[in-house]
Amino acid sequence: MAGDAAVKTPRGTPERDIETAFPVRGLHCASCVSRIEEALGNLPGVSAVRADLSTGIVRIRHGSDRPPEFFRKILEEAGYEVLPGALNLDEAERQGLAEQKKEERLLLRKLFWAIGLSIPLFLAPALDLSPFTVVFWAAALQLVAAWHFHEGFWKSLKRRTADMNTLVSLSTWALFAYGVVVLFWGADLPPESRSPQWAALAELVTILTFGRWLEARTRGRAGEAVLKLMRMSPKTVRILKEGEEETIPLEAARPGMIIRVKPGEQISLDGEVVSGDSAVNESLVTGESVPIEKSPGAAVWGGTMNGAGSLDIRVTKPGAESALARIIQSVRSAQLSKPRIQRLADRIAGIFVPIVLGIGAAAAVVWSLWGPPPQTLYALSALSAVFAVACPCALGLATPLAVIAGTNRAARMGMLVRNADVFEKAAGVDVVLFDKTGVLTEGSPTVSDVQSFGVPKKELLNWALAAERRSEHPYAKAIVAYARDHGAVEPPVESFETFPGRGVKVVCGGRTVRMGSVVWLRGEGVAIPEDKIPAGAIEGSCAAVASGEDLAGLFILRDRLRADAADAVLKLQSMGLEVGIVSGDRREIVSRAAAELGIGLVYAETLPEAKAGLVAKIQESGRRVAVVGEGFNDAPALSRADLGFALLSGTDVAAQSADVTLAKPDLGTIARSIELLRRTRRAIVENFFWAFAYNLILIPVAAGALFPRYGILLRPQYAALAMAASSLSVVLNSLRLLGD
Repeated sequence: MAGDAAVKTPRGTPERDIETAFPVRGLHCASCVSRIEEALGNLPGVSAVRADLSTGIVRIRHGSDRPPEFFRKILEEAGYEVLPGALNLDEAERQGLAEQKKEERLLLRKLFWAIGLSIPLFLAPALDLSPFTVVFWAAALQLVAAWHFHEGFWKSLKRRTADMNTLVSLSTWALFAYGVVVLFWGADLPPESRSPQWAALAELVTILTFGRWLEARTRGRAGEAVLKLMRMSPKTVRILKEGEEETIPLEAARPGMIIRVKPGEQISLDGEVVSGDSAVNESLVTGESVPIEKSPGAAVWGGTMNGAGSLDIRVTKPGAESALARIIQSVRSAQLSKPRIQRLADRIAGIFVPIVLGIGAAAAVVWSLWGPPPQTLYALSALSAVFAVACPCALGLATPLAVIAGTNRAARMGMLVRNADVFEKAAGVDVVLFDKTGVLTEGSPTVSDVQSFGVPKKELLNWALAAERRSEHPYAKAIVAYARDHGAVEPPVESFETFPGRGVKVVCGGRTVRMGSVVWLRGEGVAIPEDKIPAGAIEGSCAAVASGEDLAGLFILRDRLRADAADAVLKLQSMGLEVGIVSGDRREIVSRAAAELGIGLVYAETLPEAKAGLVAKIQESGRRVAVVGEGFNDAPALSRADLGFALLSGTDVAAQSADVTLAKPDLGTIARSIELLRRTRRAIVENFFWAFAYNLILIPVAAGALFPRYGILLRPQYAALAMAASSLSVVLNSLRLLGD
C-alpha cells in the first residue's frame, strides 16, 4: 500500500506486533503530536504510537489484525495528509526528511515574500501611499507570505481542533481586520483608535515565518541521524562461489557464505575473517578512531571500513542482524519510545491551545472594558501578543530533539540505547555492579594445568570436549581449544543439559559426565577434597569433571584483568558511584581481582538467579543499580537492574536483557555512557524549562499583567520574536549533544 511501511517490530516486542510508518504532512507543534497519539493510541491492538516532529513520521506498533490502510484513513480523517510512495520504513523516513527539506525551501520562499511585501507597509508614511494601496499590500502579505498559517488554521477548523496555526492565523487576521475597519469606518472610532497596525502585521508575519524556517532548518540536522546511518549501509555484497566472485543483494546473503571485501570498501555484514590481513576502521560501530588489525579468525562488523588489504569473510549474521542494522534499529527504537517526563507535556499540549484562546479572548475583553484609551488598540495588541507568544512549538520539540540527538551521539560512541526511558534511569544510578569473567577480565582465559584422577588424560579431554563444545562461556571455549590442541575426539553425545552459571551434564556412551564449578559439583554429591585443588588455583579458576559421582579431573584456568579495568573503575568512583563485583567464581578469585582494582563491594559464588535477587536487595535499600554483563548467566541481573549494560561481544540473550549495548571494548565507555545519558536527560529537563518558562512568564506579560504597575505591554511583533527564540533555544540546546 502506497504511503505506509510495515516492518518487523524491534527486538523485545511481541512477535504478533508489527510496525507501520507514515510520512505525514502537517505536523507543526505539540498539539498535533498529542492529538495524533491520543487518537491512534486508544485504538484496540495498538501498543505504541509516536508522531515525530523532527522527521514528519507517524509510527504505530499494532497487532497484525489491523491493516496499515486502517490507520492511514484515520490520519486523513483527522485532517493530515499522508504522503504517497513509501514502500518500507526506510523509504518512509527518507521521504519524511525529504518533505521536511521541501518545507524548509518553501518557508524560505515565504520569508522572502514576507520581507518584500512588508517593505511598502513600513515605508507607507514616507512614500505617502494611499490607504487603499496599503490595504492591497497587506492583503498580499496575508494571502501569499502568511498563507501557510491560514491553510493550517482552515484544516484545524475542519477537524474541530486548534493548534499553533490557529493562534498565528487569528492573530494576523485580527490586525488585518482592524486596519480594514479603520480604513472604512474610522470616522466612527474614537480619534485615539484610528491607527491601523500595518507595521505590526508586517513584523508579526515576517518574524513568525522566519522562526518557522529557522526551526525547520536546525531540527533537520538531528532528524537526519537515522538517514545518515542508512546511507552508510551498502546495498550489495560480493560473494565467492566456487572460486568466482558474484555480486548479490545484501538481503540475499546468508550465514556461512564467504564474502570478499577489497581495499577501501565497506564491510557489509558481521563475520569472521577466513583469509587476508588488513586494518579495519571500526569507528562507526565502536567509536574507536584507530583502525584495528584483522587477520584470519578475527571478528568483523557490518558497517566498518576496510583498509589497504583484501579480506575474505565468513558471514555469521544476516544483514538484518548486523552491527550497523542493530545501531539503526536501536536509534529507531529509542526515538519511538518516550521518557516519562514527556507524558506530562503530552497532557498539557492537548489542552494548551484552547486555554490560550480563552486567555487571549479574556485579555481583549478586559482591555476593551476597563483599559485606558485607546481601549480598542490595547485590546487588539493584547489579543495578538498572547496568540503569538504562546505557540507550543518548543513544547513539542523538547523531548524528541534531545532524544534524537542523544541516541545519535550514543551511536557514534558505540552505544546502542534501547529506549528513551534509559536517559531517566541513568540519572539516579549510584551503584555499578560488574560481572567479572569477560567484563573486567579479558574474557579469553587459557588452560594452565589439567589433572586427572583415575582416568586417562586422553579420555578426560574427550569428555571435556563433549561437555563444553556447545557452551558460549569463555572458560568453555578455552577448554575446547585446549582439548582439540591435544588431540581430543568428541564421543557421541546422547543428551545434553546446561545449568547456567554452574555447569553442564552430558550422557555419552551410557556414561553421565558433569563438568562445572567445584561448588556446583559438590552440591550434586561429588566428593572433591580440598587437597585435590592445587594451591595456585586461587589465582585463576577451576573447572571440575565428574563421571557419575566420582571426581575425574580438574582444569585450572587463568584470565587476566583488562588493561583498562582499573582506570574505568576509578572514573566511576570519581563520579560518586559505588563499584562492586558480582561473580559466580570462588571468593578467593573474586576478592583478589577486587583488591587489584580497588573495589570494596564483592559478591562471589553467586548463581545467576541469586544475582538478580542481590540487585533487588540493593534496590530495596533505596539505591539504584546499574549492572554490566555479557553472558547468558548475566541476563536475570541485567533485566532486574535499573540500568543494564551489555557488551556487544557477549551473548544475544545479554544484549536483549540490557538497556544499553556497548560495542566498544574499552571499559571507559561505561563512565562516558552514563555521563552522556545524564547529559541527555539534563537537556530534556532544560528544554522543558525553557518551553514552559517562556509561556508561563510571557503569556501574562502579553495579556497586560505588568501594565497597571509598570506600564509594560508586550507588542505582538516582540511576542512573535520571543516565541521563535523559545523554539530556537530548545533546538540549539538539543544539538549541543551532537557536538559534545
